[in-house]
Order: sequence, then structure tokens, then C-alpha cells
Amino acid sequence: MTRRHGEDLIAFAVIGTIIAGVMLSATPIVAVTPVALPSPPAWVSPVPVSASVPELGSLQEDIGSVLVVSWRGPGVSPELRSLLDNGRVGGVLLFTPNFGDPAGLKALSDSLQALASSECADHPILVMLDQEGGQVARVQADFTPSSELAVGAGGADHVRAVERASAAGLHQLGVGLDLAPVADVRTNSRDQVILDRSFGSNPARVASLVGAAVQGLHDGGVGATLKHFPGLGGASGDPHVAIPTDPESEGQWESVQMPAFAAGIAAGADAVMTTAVYVPGLGGGSVPAMFSAPVVGRLRSQLGFGGVIISDSVSMGGISDRYSLPEATVLALAAGNDMILLGDGDPAHEAEAMAAVRAAVLSGRLDRAALHESAIRVNRLRDRWGRRFTHCRPVMGA
Repeated sequence: MTRRHGEDLIAFAVIGTIIAGVMLSATPIVAVTPVALPSPPAWVSPVPVSASVPELGSLQEDIGSVLVVSWRGPGVSPELRSLLDNGRVGGVLLFTPNFGDPAGLKALSDSLQALASSECADHPILVMLDQEGGQVARVQADFTPSSELAVGAGGADHVRAVERASAAGLHQLGVGLDLAPVADVRTNSRDQVILDRSFGSNPARVASLVGAAVQGLHDGGVGATLKHFPGLGGASGDPHVAIPTDPESEGQWESVQMPAFAAGIAAGADAVMTTAVYVPGLGGGSVPAMFSAPVVGRLRSQLGFGGVIISDSVSMGGISDRYSLPEATVLALAAGNDMILLGDGDPAHEAEAMAAVRAAVLSGRLDRAALHESAIRVNRLRDRWGRRFTHCRPVMGA
């Protein structure tokens, strides 16, 4: 069995298979036999994708590559397996209920990579989670850091050492990408979401510590994600409940929030996460930042970032109150995000989002070449930080 290329004509059947699989909710969970996997590939620097796209490849391959699924409960259900196999989804965001303890995380990661091998995938399934430390730590182990605020008090060298140890622990458990560090500078005492997740309120100090955190994660063998662009620390409220507004001007943003993202990018951050905040001073108007092309585009044009732009969950409360999951997914891609955290936890809804992306491409609402470029960036990220697995070998002369 080899990977399919240029099979756009059968993708409708693929989506039908996914949704049909979801309807079989009474089917028992399918256990995937873990396999021993070799070390991750050598690191390579993220490279911006050329504007020239001579080969667009399979539409379904590209759609699957840019979506990240989540689910409730342990194990790999038939519905989830359909998204990963038929839908060619390239990333999974795990939460504690998916694995329980460190041993459970290792077993689940092994199972996911075994699935990639059995389905003849071209790239690893990228396993990611939020392991900031402190109040946001999905894995509780001896390597779990304290909050960024507490760790940052020890200075840049201490931050790098702590993140190195954390990343080494995650790497051993099969995690490829940490959705950390938090790069927000907390300047608003009415903030309800960042709190001690930030390194502090001094822009220069936060920038230095963010750069050290990225280096530490890389030292330990895990990719790093800066969040939450363009910055949540100056807003009051919590986007998981309602989308907040940051009234800062462009000049204020450039002097307060931007330096930490610039420092993280200079240190080699693999991804930058955009989020749901209104930033009228940056040209976002009344559109959430992660749906605003002028705001998201600053990562490329103003900060020179060539890696993966990943959205925050398009299912968080502030977004889901205004947008359906399929619509939010399309809007995030249209704004320039490369990879979308669906975050819904329901494979049926995630299959609908996948179908909506395909419909948007076929209607011309989403640019086909841009989607392919995003898939290239994402697949480079998967190859860099995902665990190696045994590729299928076609039988010659069969």
C-alpha cells in the first residue's frame, strides 16, 4: 500500500467515510498495538515556503495536514482513527483525560505512531500538548515546571535549564511540540487568563526569558510554540469565556508585546499561536485577531517569521458563541494561519470542519496554493519534531 497522490476526485468519498465512521458511536474502541520507535529525525531550521507551488498534490492530504484534532477520553476510537487515516490528519492535541499519567502518554504516543506506520503515512502524526508549567501542565511528573512567573525569577539561564529538563521528559514520552512558552507581557491587572503564566510585566525581561525558554525546549528535544499572538497580557477578560479587547495603539504594542515574540522567533521558535482578542489598534477592527489577515500577516511582514502559524482553539467559548466550528476553521485559514487547533473533542464536528475546508477550496473561498504552502510548512514541522516510524515499502513487481 502506498500513499495516494492527486486523488481529489475521491475526497468526497473520504469525507463520507469519516462521517459514517462517526455515526458508529456504539462501536468498541479499537486498540492499536504499540511498536518500538527509533529516535526523532535530525533537527532542521524552518524555511519559508516559496510563493511558487509547482505541485499541489492531493487536496485531502493538504487539508488533513493543517488540522489538529482533540478528543475526549482514552484510547483511539474508530471515529478518531478514521480522521487520522482517511482524513490524513497530521496533528493531535492531547489533554490529561486522554492518557492519565506519564506511562499512559507514552503508550498513547506509541499507538499513534504505529497508526502512522500502518496507514503508510508520509509524515509522523505530531503529538502536542500544553506544558507551560504551573496551572497549565497536562503531564504531572518530576520534570513538570513551576509557573513561568516563578521560574523566570531565577533568570534566563535557570529558565533554559528548567525548560531543557521539561522537554527531555516530554520527548521521552513521545511529545513533539509543546504549546509553550507564553510570550504575553502581563500589563493589565484585570487580566483573567494569563496571570502567572507570563514571565512578567517588563517587556525587555520577558523577551529575554522567552528566548531562553525556546532554547531550552530545543535543548531537550521538543519544538516550541510562542503564544498568544498578538498578546493577551494587555487585555481584561478571558477568550475562553468572551473575546476581550486590547485598546493599545500600534506604538504601544511594538514597545510592549512585540519584543517577546521577536525574541522567541530569533531564538528559533517553530510555531506562533494566534488567539482571540480584538486589537483595533493593529488593524483588526471588530474581528478576532486570529481571523484578521492584517494582524496574522504581521508575523510574516513585520517579524519575518517563516515557521508555522497555528491558531488557538477555534472551539473556545469566545469563538464558539459567535462562529460554528466549520466557519471558524475556514476563517482561520483564510486569515493566514497554517495549522488549526479544532479543539472540539467531538470527531463528528471535526469531520464537519474538514468538509467545510474542502468546500471552501472548491468554491474558491480558500486559495488552493496557499493551503498547499501551509501544508508544506506543517509537514516540515512534523518531520522535524515528530517521532520516526517504519514507512511502508511498496512491493516491487507485484
